[in-house]
Amino acid sequence: MDEAEQVQDGNGVTILDLFNAVRKHVITAVVTLVIVMVAICAYTFTRTPQYTATSELLATYRSSAAASGASSNASELSSGANYINSQIQTYPQLVKTESVLQPVIDDLGLDTTVKELAEGVTASNPDGTMLVDISVNDPDPKQASSIANSVAENLRKQVTSTIYSDEGDKIISPVNLTVVQQAYAPASPSSPNVKLNLAAGLAVGVILGIVVAFIKDLLDTRVRRDSDVTAVIDAPVLGSLSRNEAYAGTSPVIISRPASREAEEIRRLRTNVMFVLPDEPLSNVIVVTSTGPSEGKTTLSVNLATAFAENGSKVLLIDADVRNPSVSKALGIEGAVGLTHLITNRVSSHDAIQRYWKPNFHVLPAGKQTMNPSILLNSRAMKALVEQVSGAYDYVIIDTAPMQVANDAAVFAKEGPELLLVAGLGVTEKKLLRQTGHELSTLSIDPVGLAMNYGETEKPQKGGYYYYGDESDDNGRKRQIQHKKSEKMKKD
Repeated sequence: MDEAEQVQDGNGVTILDLFNAVRKHVITAVVTLVIVMVAICAYTFTRTPQYTATSELLATYRSSAAASGASSNASELSSGANYINSQIQTYPQLVKTESVLQPVIDDLGLDTTVKELAEGVTASNPDGTMLVDISVNDPDPKQASSIANSVAENLRKQVTSTIYSDEGDKIISPVNLTVVQQAYAPASPSSPNVKLNLAAGLAVGVILGIVVAFIKDLLDTRVRRDSDVTAVIDAPVLGSLSRNEAYAGTSPVIISRPASREAEEIRRLRTNVMFVLPDEPLSNVIVVTSTGPSEGKTTLSVNLATAFAENGSKVLLIDADVRNPSVSKALGIEGAVGLTHLITNRVSSHDAIQRYWKPNFHVLPAGKQTMNPSILLNSRAMKALVEQVSGAYDYVIIDTAPMQVANDAAVFAKEGPELLLVAGLGVTEKKLLRQTGHELSTLSIDPVGLAMNYGETEKPQKGGYYYYGDESDDNGRKRQIQHKKSEKMKKD
């Protein structure tokens, strides 16, 4: 399996897949973004502003030689530096102890405990330095600076305090801490960082929106757009029929509404089918099927056949879906006698085939089911009938059962006729479509094209010029919808 097939089978995700998922579920993505931004804003603007004040101390080594007035040698200085490095690592924890913070509470008269004060005090040692930074967070900027300075001073005292041994000997600390930077009241709060939080919320919201849209798209079991079908079936999309009640009538839209948008959709499909049909035997026989039921294959069959007849071609529409005949119902004609009777030689073609609308438009209903449909449609008589009518008509449209019901369409297409696969957007199951694609691939059947059904009606573009009218046999009424590019174009 090559890389393209892996992507089609869902084993790879491209940027285009993500873009299509977001475009398809744009409302979900936007709602996710809004929820994240509202949560971030609520968190940011409900927090009490905190101010951070920082004081800084420098640690130096007080050698015994320097204390006595003598000069220090290199070895003593090196060992002193190592000693400070080892001691300075303990200061971040030392500043949180009672010995350092309790004097701060007493000096400043703070109404708090050592544990509570320790939560707002931090100390750090910048890498490669002998510096100790004391930072204090507090809602009051002045108090933050006062605490930071007091903590620094008390840490200095704690570290450099003189200790007496049991014998009364005076022990001087080898580490000397000096305050090199006083803490000052900050002018602006350190948290919450509104700009950073909003930027982070926007980034997280966008990413999460894309992820949610993509997951929702993966969990969607039905095809929603053309690319969902073409990713499985390697065939061009020859036309799309919109979701409109006009197709639900008892006559094709070309007859009931010849100047409508829906009629133009059928004519466009007819033209595209004419262009892609190869110049081979039986290629004028078009087998129409779908993956599953209720995808609109019969509606498309009767309308496509009508479009060919309107164009002056001699057309035969055959209802080969003998398990669930629908063509006669769609056209409002008698369907008791038809294909099943003709193949079994119980009636002649003159009695089974009916003329509809125009002299060049003939219809062969399914008739009543009298035997196993698979045996009937796979019989030599059926193959002979297809060969015979392909020579007698310009186009033969065969409406067959859905592929998940029976593989009659594949049997017909294997003998030479062209296969037109109908997919109902919002109806076709992705899993069943993949099964259909796999079956057709196994049988080496390449559909001549795809026809999409139940698409959303596109809105007319601004500045364009369109003319659609609806004409009924009852009142001859017409409706015109005109869109003109500009006032200048009007004058021209």
